[in-house]
Amino acid sequence: MGYKGRVHVSVTTTQGSPGQPLDVATLAGEEMMPWLREIDGFEGLLMLSGEADGTTLVLTFWKDADVAEEHRVARERFRDGITAAAGVRVLGVAGYELTFADLGTWPPATTA
Repeated sequence: MGYKGRVHVSVTTTQGSPGQPLDVATLAGEEMMPWLREIDGFEGLLMLSGEADGTTLVLTFWKDADVAEEHRVARERFRDGITAAAGVRVLGVAGYELTFADLGTWPPATTA
């Protein structure tokens, strides 16, 4: 069953060094989650990384655009601290409305 509705998605594009390990983005995501979970209206985080060119797309999901905007300045400060520590730079930020999603049974079950 797919999702239909209105969720605001903030997409931040970052650039690190080509060949930078994907673990850098993973660690950044793990650092961001506790802070983001404290924000009322935060819905989720998805990060897509390309090791070959060092680019990461950071998608944060929000209840609506107003909630995202309300917390924009604090998010930018936090983001700037994380990106500086990770040695990456922000290339751009854009806002979108999630209009459809169907991830099937994703994420797959993990094995221990």
